[in-house]
Amino acid sequence: MQFTAFNGSPAGQNSATNRIIKAFLTGAERAGAQCAVYQLAEYQIGQCQGCFACWFKTPGRCCLADDMPELLQAYQAADVVCLASPVYSWNMTALLKNFVDRLVPLKSPLMQEQNGNFDMADAQPRPQRFVAISNCGFPGENNFSIIKAAFSCCNPCLEIYRNCGRLLKSANPAVQPAVEEYLRWVEQAGWELAANGEVAAATVAKMAAPLMSVPEYISFLGM
Repeated sequence: MQFTAFNGSPAGQNSATNRIIKAFLTGAERAGAQCAVYQLAEYQIGQCQGCFACWFKTPGRCCLADDMPELLQAYQAADVVCLASPVYSWNMTALLKNFVDRLVPLKSPLMQEQNGNFDMADAQPRPQRFVAISNCGFPGENNFSIIKAAFSCCNPCLEIYRNCGRLLKSANPAVQPAVEEYLRWVEQAGWELAANGEVAAATVAKMAAPLMSVPEYISFLGM
């Protein structure tokens, strides 16, 4: 089984988002999955031109010459796709949104309806599963409302949302025990999904537990 993550954080490998990804994939690897992570900030990805050449002129191939063919191949080869992004201005980053836009060559000009929702049919149907990963530097679950709505379009089998995300990169020894405990549960989630095909409700609840209270976090930030 192949787990592949696409990290939309501009900070790439040094991002708080990547800490979550690494823990999750470590768990999946322990269960025998093959894992890879692509830092989108390291790739040249042009903006979709909306020309639909990838449908009508060169089916499956974009008119832009950049790094997307490698990323499309990795995306298509994955059994589990992890879409990851910090919250920027209430939503996913431009890096991840641009990557998602450039997945258009994998679709076909055939409209389909499911439960009242319309979308384009996959050119080559593939039973992939999706995991949504996001962190936010603010406290509160409300910060994820819009990105949750965006991720809902791929019907994720698991969603990992981490508020108070600044703690994930902190070197303060006082916060390390809570962060390490959180990452252990994220790793457990990766193991469960790879080993069992699903993540236990108790594990999901542990990942959602607060790292510290809101007043403590605001004080920690000095804001």
